[in-house]
Amino acid sequence: MRSLSRKLLVLVTLVGILLLAGHLIRGVVLDRIANRSSAQESIAASLAESQTLAGPVLMVRYAERFTRPVFDDKGKLIRKEDLLERGEKLFLPEALKLSGTLHNETRYRGVFRINTYLLGGSLQSTLRMPTAEDLSHSHPDSRIEIEGAQLIIALSDPRGIRQLRISQGGEPLRIEAGTGLKTPATGVNAALPNFAALLGKTLNIRADLQIAGTDSFAMLPLGRETTVGLRSDWPHPSFGGRFLPVNRKVGDKGFEAEWQINGVASLARQAWETDAGRTLKAEPFSVSLIDPVDIYSMSDRASKYSELFILLTLGAFLLFEMLRRLRLHPLNYLLVGAALLIFFLLLLSLSEQIGFGPAYLAAGSACVLLIGFYSAQLLRSAWLAGGFTVGLGVLYSAIYVILLSEQNALLMGSLLLFALLACVMIGTRKVDWHKQLASNTDVASASVPGEQ
Repeated sequence: MRSLSRKLLVLVTLVGILLLAGHLIRGVVLDRIANRSSAQESIAASLAESQTLAGPVLMVRYAERFTRPVFDDKGKLIRKEDLLERGEKLFLPEALKLSGTLHNETRYRGVFRINTYLLGGSLQSTLRMPTAEDLSHSHPDSRIEIEGAQLIIALSDPRGIRQLRISQGGEPLRIEAGTGLKTPATGVNAALPNFAALLGKTLNIRADLQIAGTDSFAMLPLGRETTVGLRSDWPHPSFGGRFLPVNRKVGDKGFEAEWQINGVASLARQAWETDAGRTLKAEPFSVSLIDPVDIYSMSDRASKYSELFILLTLGAFLLFEMLRRLRLHPLNYLLVGAALLIFFLLLLSLSEQIGFGPAYLAAGSACVLLIGFYSAQLLRSAWLAGGFTVGLGVLYSAIYVILLSEQNALLMGSLLLFALLACVMIGTRKVDWHKQLASNTDVASASVPGEQ
């Protein structure tokens, strides 16, 4: 019994070493994920970040003239001073509509594939130009004069602007860099040259644009009624943010999506009416161009099953050894465990070249056939080795199905473990373990050098 206990202790040590090696392999996967993130940041730094669009909005600059009495120490009126204070007020759109197309442009950094896009379309808005009476008076009996007005479009990364034309009533406007706001400061502005003639009237603004970005596009619903319609040739969108599209159609050739947002349903308008709330994070809605099968996240999820592969496979070898009274060396277990771990490295490296599905098939087939060929000699039975190879192939196939079924992974994994346990219990239900352990103790003792 002492020899069997010593062998079990050696096997437990080997399993511990293999599990540690499995964690190191998962570290390689995580390192590749970090490298992919660095590649995405590199492309975004050279092209443009993920874009968030807000506007157009109307900024009105005005001057308030008023008089202030000046008294002496005795409270007697000396004179009246004419003073001037300047201010700005932001007016948000009544109606806002974006119609455009997101064209996917795939970029590469080495083996890393990054999704970028080019948004082309038109942005239309309706704003009301205020009069002097519409502006609040900070001082009694003051007189307000409107000194200028400009349209503002905020964009998180203006480097992505390929083309941009802004017009009011069909008349093109001159575009300048910067918003003139404290936050968000990035974007463009266009002054209204004939603002005096537009006081109290409705402005019909149109912006024809082409904007490049990386990974995702977002927009703020600043209109009382915001309508956005987007089409794309990318078939795998991920809709996010505070509002989902009311209509969407996703197919193999791309997607179409439409958002309809009422201003009272969003806090974006309320936030932008205050200086502190004017940020591009004020309840945007977004769409991302994602890869349906991210080879790195899938490889990471697969590597989490390395412990299961090792324990089940080596446990099966130990069970065969005990039931058939074989004499397997710990090195045999170590080599089988190493073949199981190599699978995850092959999976990661091949996925970067041929995709996750074909890589899983190639790496899994190679490792299953290698272990099956190796086990034919160890188990001393071609039929038993063939059955073990088929069982190992079924295990790889089951894990692949679990990886693809992320939502049902827990359920399917639990059912798989239950099925494996049931097979072991049913297959060994007639085994007399007391007699079996005693017999294997004799075999183990006979295999110890010096005790022949």
